Amino acid sequence: MTPALWPLRLVPRRSPTFFEGLAVTVVALVAAVGLRLLLLGPERGLGLSITYFPALIAATILVGARWGWLLLATALTLNLLSPSPFLTVDLMRLQALFGVSGALTVVLCENFRTGLLRLDEAAASQAAAQQTLEVTESRFRTLADSAPILMWVTRTDGRREFANKAYVDFLAVPYEEAIDFDWRRVLHPDDMARILEEQVAGEASRRLFTLEARYRRADGEFRWVRSVSQPRWGPDGAFQGFIGVGFDVSDGKRAEEDLQRINDLLAERVQAALSERDEAEAQLQRAQKLDAVGQLTGGVAHDFNNLLTVIIGALDLMQRHPKDEARRERMIGAAQGAARRGERLTQQLLAFSRRQALKPEPVQVDALLKDTEPLLRRAVGESVNLIVAPAAPECVVNLDPSQFEAAIMNLVVNARDATPSGGMIRIETLPVRLDARQVETLEAGDYLCVAVHDTGVGMDAETQARVFEPFFTTKAPGRGTGLGLSQVYGFARQSGGVATVDSAPGKGSSVCLYLPRIAAGAIAAHVTGAAAAARLGPSLRILLVEDDLQVAEMVDAMLSDLGHHVRRAEHADAALSILETGDTFDLMLTDLIMPGDKSGVDLARVAVRQRPGLPVILSSGYTGEVLVAAEDAPWPLLRKPYGPDQLAAAIAEVTAPSA
Repeated sequence: MTPALWPLRLVPRRSPTFFEGLAVTVVALVAAVGLRLLLLGPERGLGLSITYFPALIAATILVGARWGWLLLATALTLNLLSPSPFLTVDLMRLQALFGVSGALTVVLCENFRTGLLRLDEAAASQAAAQQTLEVTESRFRTLADSAPILMWVTRTDGRREFANKAYVDFLAVPYEEAIDFDWRRVLHPDDMARILEEQVAGEASRRLFTLEARYRRADGEFRWVRSVSQPRWGPDGAFQGFIGVGFDVSDGKRAEEDLQRINDLLAERVQAALSERDEAEAQLQRAQKLDAVGQLTGGVAHDFNNLLTVIIGALDLMQRHPKDEARRERMIGAAQGAARRGERLTQQLLAFSRRQALKPEPVQVDALLKDTEPLLRRAVGESVNLIVAPAAPECVVNLDPSQFEAAIMNLVVNARDATPSGGMIRIETLPVRLDARQVETLEAGDYLCVAVHDTGVGMDAETQARVFEPFFTTKAPGRGTGLGLSQVYGFARQSGGVATVDSAPGKGSSVCLYLPRIAAGAIAAHVTGAAAAARLGPSLRILLVEDDLQVAEMVDAMLSDLGHHVRRAEHADAALSILETGDTFDLMLTDLIMPGDKSGVDLARVAVRQRPGLPVILSSGYTGEVLVAAEDAPWPLLRKPYGPDQLAAAIAEVTAPSA
């Protein structure tokens, strides 16, 4: 105990018992009276005297105020019993003055005693708090030093006031040096600017912030450390600095890099697998189309033989009887009809087998079904009855005719394979108006329903759920690719509609295509109008570039019949030579594929450079990928075979004045 606190030794730490208090009071009173007797003699021993005040002080401080009051009362009583004979003042005034002084002494001593006790309690509390703080700090330091992560505490000025063992070991410097260590000395140069910017911003925000960078460890190796700094606040809410922890995440970074490399490698392999799958799917689709075309070969050959029989027979009869005009007109009509049927059959077969995607256009589906019917009948054969019953002649749909024909062909072939001999396949169209989501996810509106019904074996619910999946098939191995119905579904979705299937075992199947309708218009009216306008239009000077002599003579004749003047060239170089002579031409009609190193597109580009504004029409009987260049060119493509009306319409289109 310090010298300033020695009075605390006089004050008991617990309240005295009655007998202890009585004993202390009696001893103090006896000491006061005895001292007075010793100094003044027996006749003055019991009178009032200052010797009582030390007794009052001792009794009050040692055993409490109640014993001090008791001692004061006893002293006053003894004075009344044996007053001092030498006192000449008024006894009552003397007793009053003594009583007031004694009372003040008791009160002051009691307050002094209370203050000493409170001071003792405060000292004890402070000692306990100090001990608790020391224990807590020791426990925290032990815990922090045992942690495998870096830990530190900073003040408001950013200086550290604590660091754990892992922190010191990472730097391999003494503790005091670690407290004041400048981390910029070991920070990786590539991370310096970023970390300083992020640290300044994080500390200024006084919120939790995270840093991640490479630091050079004491052994010279750079390690990735992720630090998290959390602000700390005092009891009064004042900011006191940050407490931070740092984790060595080098292994995690390495694992992350390894995982990224694995992901990249996996992505490459997945992409390669997807490419292989796409190529396999494309090959299967081509195989499916070739299979279908192969099945049609016999029927198509039969149809072409019939058409050639009509054409050859008609020409032979006209040659035998040149003067029979009635028979000649009849035979000419028969030959032209057979030739147009052959044209349609060729176009349908090529459209079904070609690979490139075609552009959608407004189509009257009923008319398209009627044109496709002969090809469908050839695919079905004679063992199954095919009924085509279109009932929506005014409905127009924006679709790709070739993909539509391929979709219908796939549905018919599937229906044929599922239908026993003597069964029936029925194709019908019906205009419908649907509410929102009445059929799958379709919006409300007007649609055309194209349905293919069959009386085949039907499907169970499990098969129906997977029927549109690519590569799913119920046919025996080698009999089907599983792509037919998936092509149908994809075509319907790309056309803005859906495909549905309704079937039950033994009840047959019905596949319905719901395609959005568009406003009906004069789809082909412009062809006739343009042809008429061309016939009535001015006579043009036309450069015809065609390598096939017979085709050139026929086109020359058609152009002359339309009233135009024609000059012919057999290939691109010959045409360029003619253009270089300076002759005037109003139009150039060129074949797309010709002998030499220049195509019709190449010729058109050179000709337009030489003669800006020269109208050009490209023409070709090819199909497939060779037409890609023509489709990307700014000039129209006139497909072979064509007649005078189609030729006149094309001329009218390219020579019409722009609006």
